[in-house]
Amino acid sequence: MNNLTGLIEKYFVPMAGKLSKNKFLKAISNGFSVLLPITMIGAIFTLLANLQIAPYQSFVKAVHLKEIFGFAPKVTTDMLAVYAVFLIGKALAEQFDFDDNVSTIVGALSLFSFLVLIPLGVSGKAEKSQEIVSIAGAMPTTYLGAAGLFTAMIVGLLVPFIYQTFIKHNIVLKMPEQVPPTIAKSFSALIPAFSIAFIFGLIRFLFSLTPFGDANSFIYTVMKAPLSNLGASPATFILFILVCSLMWFFGLHGGMIVMPFINVLYTAAGLENLEAYANGVAGPNLITNASWLIFASVGGAGGTLGLCIIMAFMAKSSRYKTLGKLALPAGACGINEPITFGLPMVLNTIMIIPLIITPITTFLISYFMMRIGIIPPLNGTTIPLGTPVVFAGLVAGGWKTAVLQIVLIAVQILIYLPFFKVLDKQAVLEEKGTA
Repeated sequence: MNNLTGLIEKYFVPMAGKLSKNKFLKAISNGFSVLLPITMIGAIFTLLANLQIAPYQSFVKAVHLKEIFGFAPKVTTDMLAVYAVFLIGKALAEQFDFDDNVSTIVGALSLFSFLVLIPLGVSGKAEKSQEIVSIAGAMPTTYLGAAGLFTAMIVGLLVPFIYQTFIKHNIVLKMPEQVPPTIAKSFSALIPAFSIAFIFGLIRFLFSLTPFGDANSFIYTVMKAPLSNLGASPATFILFILVCSLMWFFGLHGGMIVMPFINVLYTAAGLENLEAYANGVAGPNLITNASWLIFASVGGAGGTLGLCIIMAFMAKSSRYKTLGKLALPAGACGINEPITFGLPMVLNTIMIIPLIITPITTFLISYFMMRIGIIPPLNGTTIPLGTPVVFAGLVAGGWKTAVLQIVLIAVQILIYLPFFKVLDKQAVLEEKGTA
C-alpha cells in the first residue's frame, strides 16, 4: 500500500493537479455550471408535458397545459448548443483574465462564429400538398441542440484563444486616452473580431467543398461515433470514478477534475435520452451525465451516504456518532465534505478501499439493472448538486430508480461497515484512555 501511495503521489497527483488548473477544462466546467438553469427548465417542462399517467395526460391536454409545457424545451434543450457556445467562450475569456465586458464580447463572438458555420437553407414537405418546399434564408435547427454540442465546445474554446492571441501581441486598434474605457474596449475588439469572422467564414467555405458539406456534419460524424462509443463503455465511467476517489483521498477535489470530461462525454447522451422520453420511447443511452449523482455518488463522491448512516446510528464512539449526525443531512443532499474532511477520508489508508469500491459497485449494479431491463434508462434530466437522494432518483428515472437508490444505500452500508468498525474501535479506545 505504501509503495502504491508513493507512486500515485509522485506521478498521478501532480498530473491531476495540472488538469484541475487547466483553463480550457475549467471553462467547459464553468460554462456548463452556468448552463444548468437552462437545462433544468427544458428537462422539467419535458417531464411535466410527458409524464405517463393517463388521468394526468388527459387533464394537461384538456386545459392546453401540454402545449404550454412544450414551448420551453424547444428553446432550451433543443437549442442547448447556442447557450453552451456563448457561456463556454465567456468562461474561457474570464480564465484569460479579461474583464466582464470583454468576456461578454468574446462570448458573443463565439456565438457568432458558431452560427456562421451553419449553412442557411431548409427544405421539407408542405403539410397539405406534400410538395417539397425550400426556404433559402432559414437556418436549420439540427445542430442547435445535442448534435451541435461538440461543435459548440470546440468553437467556445477556439474563439477566446484566437482573441487572446491578438490581444497578447497587441494587434488592436488603439484609441486616444480621452475616449471612455468602454468605447475603447469595443474598438480594440474590432481587429480580432474581423479576423475571427474571416477565419470561420473561410472554414465554412472550405467545408462546403468537402463531401461533409459543413463543419458541423464533419465534427458530428468524425467525433460523435468514437466519443459515443467511449462514453457508452462502463469501463470509461469506472475510470472516472476511480480517478475522482483517488483525488479525494489525496485531498484534491476529484469532482472538479473529472466533471469537464463527464460533461463532454455524457451531456449529449442525456439530451438524446430526454428527446426519447419526450417521444414516449426508452432512452438509447444507459450512461448519461446524471448517472454520476444518481448511481455512482449517492451521498457525494465515494458514495458516503451509507457511511453517514452507519456513523449516526451504529457508531460506539462519541466522536463518530456526533460527526455522523452532523453530516447526515448534507450527505442526503449529495454533499460529503463533512465526512471527507471530518472523518477524515483524506489520506485515510483504512478507508481508501471502500472509497474506491463503493461507487464502482453501486454504478455497476445500476448499469446491470438497466441492461437487463429491470429499471429504465435515465430520462436525461440534469440533476443539480444538492438535490435530495430518492427525490433525485424519482425525477431522473421514476419510482423504480428511486427504489434502486434506497437499495444502493444499503449496499453502501454493507461495504463501509467492516472498515468503519476498525476506526470506531480505535476511537473508543482513545476516548477511554482520555477519560
